Amino acid sequence: MKPKTDICLLLEGTYPYVTGGVSSWVHQLISSLQEFTFSLVIILPNKEFQQELKYPVPHNVQEIKRVYLHDYLLPKGTSGKLEKGSWANLEEFHRNPASKEEHYSFEALYRNFFNPDSRGIAPAKILDTKESWEILKKLYQEKAQDESFLDYFWTFRFMHAPLFKILSTDLPEARVYHTVSTGYAGLLAVAGKLRYNRPILLTEHGIYTRERRIEISRAEWIYEKDADQIKIRHSQSRFKNLWNNMFISLSQLCYEYADSIVTLFGGNQEYQLQDGASPRKMRLIPNGVDVELYQSLLKEEKQDPDELVLGFMGRVVSIKDVKTLVRACKVIANSVVKFKVYIMGPTDEEQTYYEECVKLVELLGLNNTVEFTGKVTVREYYPKIDILVLTSISEAQPLVILEANCMGIPVVSTDVGACRELLYGRTPEDRALGKSGLIAGITNSDEIGQAILRIWESEGLRKRMGEAGKKRVAQFYDKTSLHNNYRELYQHYKAA
Repeated sequence: MKPKTDICLLLEGTYPYVTGGVSSWVHQLISSLQEFTFSLVIILPNKEFQQELKYPVPHNVQEIKRVYLHDYLLPKGTSGKLEKGSWANLEEFHRNPASKEEHYSFEALYRNFFNPDSRGIAPAKILDTKESWEILKKLYQEKAQDESFLDYFWTFRFMHAPLFKILSTDLPEARVYHTVSTGYAGLLAVAGKLRYNRPILLTEHGIYTRERRIEISRAEWIYEKDADQIKIRHSQSRFKNLWNNMFISLSQLCYEYADSIVTLFGGNQEYQLQDGASPRKMRLIPNGVDVELYQSLLKEEKQDPDELVLGFMGRVVSIKDVKTLVRACKVIANSVVKFKVYIMGPTDEEQTYYEECVKLVELLGLNNTVEFTGKVTVREYYPKIDILVLTSISEAQPLVILEANCMGIPVVSTDVGACRELLYGRTPEDRALGKSGLIAGITNSDEIGQAILRIWESEGLRKRMGEAGKKRVAQFYDKTSLHNNYRELYQHYKAA
């Protein structure tokens, strides 16, 4: 039998196989809290997903378990008998998953249908039973009778199969289950709590339901009636709403069972409250960086002091809106003769999107200006940069802003997540330090370009912003505070 670890981290499509802000945060947390042992459960799409380690795994990680969301080979064994009323309970949960009464009935659902120690039916058989068929027909009549039954049938199965995979996963036993999102990882945490009676700690960087809503609105794989017709839509299709409602329900379930709900900034808490999180469970723990390390990096002496060097740190994916950055570069090209743009980050996560970005660079005649570097050692590139640019359409509290500001590099960012308070200050004391960059509108390439020009054309403004950023990060966002907060949380819940 494998030894029980202190912390089981539940991760969806991130560390240690994908780089990015959340993955860097996880790696930093594990590496800094050497007194705790960790097991990692990573949810991946399928076995074909690239599983090359992007980070060295710290020695206090004792186990890594992978769960493949779209591997529909479910357990066939049982270990108990279905309690009376189990199917009726399942039906009612589908009708009203948001009610607190149904959250509590979820314990009975898990016990009867999924818990390896007590389930009375094999998860592999649930969707093939007469009872399941009857529930499906009733839900169709109530919720979607004007849609194709065949489309509803396959949507229903495609939504449920990954949930069944998650709920029937044999989790490592741990003293604390720490999930770094709601969604599928949050559902795994709930399963861990119900099976082993151990606490759940939830940390939300971005708000899962908001990010899924963005993805679902753009999804082409979800059936839409008359999708080929050009018309203005005031609401999404019924099937997209089904997916959105499912993810909202998963968040509500995780909030209900979590013992502590942590996020990075106050704006996120407003969304958590809207989705049913209890204020008494909520707390803020901002991101933090290694201030001493980044402030020790020296700015490179440029061969041409008149050349503007811009940097973008992040994955080349649609949610980062790299195309808007490229269009902003065209705005700059009309005013600045000499400038260079480094787009630094992996390009293989959304290959088609990356290729579209490359074509846009060519179309706008920026081939000699914009360089896609791929993944880089960021500490080698920060010293080259005059201004960092962030064009995301969704963020939480980006580490790249803290890293750049810590080095005295001004930032131009879209108005998402905590970016405004990172650059302008959160409290009166923080705001008194001054601005460490400028905020621009989402997808507004002209406004982003003009903000970059405003900073570049005033050496005095650049210096003031650089100094404000260094002071702000040192005073409010040092990683020592971050790690001490989690050390206290882990110690508290480990002893529970």
